[in-house]
Amino acid sequence: MKIIRVLEVWEKGMEGGFVGTLPLSDELQLDFLFSLFAAEQDKPDPEMKLSYLLDEARLEALQPFLAQATDFSEFDYILSAHGVPDYE
Repeated sequence: MKIIRVLEVWEKGMEGGFVGTLPLSDELQLDFLFSLFAAEQDKPDPEMKLSYLLDEARLEALQPFLAQATDFSEFDYILSAHGVPDYE
């Protein structure tokens, strides 16, 4: 199983609806992701398979790995991981 990481885009606020996903570059290193979120983990998640709500600083750190711009003032973003079959 191959893990694909994306940013889920949500309308702002607790009542905000799901807008869509933004793919993250395959060049994004797992150790870089872990370093961004390790302090927020109750249990170590070195494979980064859980979902994490992004603050503005983390969203900015991930921007180089996105093909399009993000707008923290308009949307909320969640780092999410999805498993897909690995046919290679």
